[in-house]
Amino acid sequence: MKNSNDFCTCKDTKCPLNPVNHEKGCSLCINKCLKAGEIPSCFFNAVNENGVRTGYTYKEFAEYVLKHS
Repeated sequence: MKNSNDFCTCKDTKCPLNPVNHEKGCSLCINKCLKAGEIPSCFFNAVNENGVRTGYTYKEFAEYVLKHS
């Protein structure tokens, strides 16, 4: 499998959890999101990279998908 840095679409490279900042891949970001009840930004980017987000909750992701599908 490719290094997660190769396919990560998160533009927040200042985030310490972004795969460009460590060697642990996506695990740190995903663990943080699961604990917070959120969806990682890469899922939003897969739907529409240019869309405006109001937040990262499951509900906000569902609304984002409906709006940008």
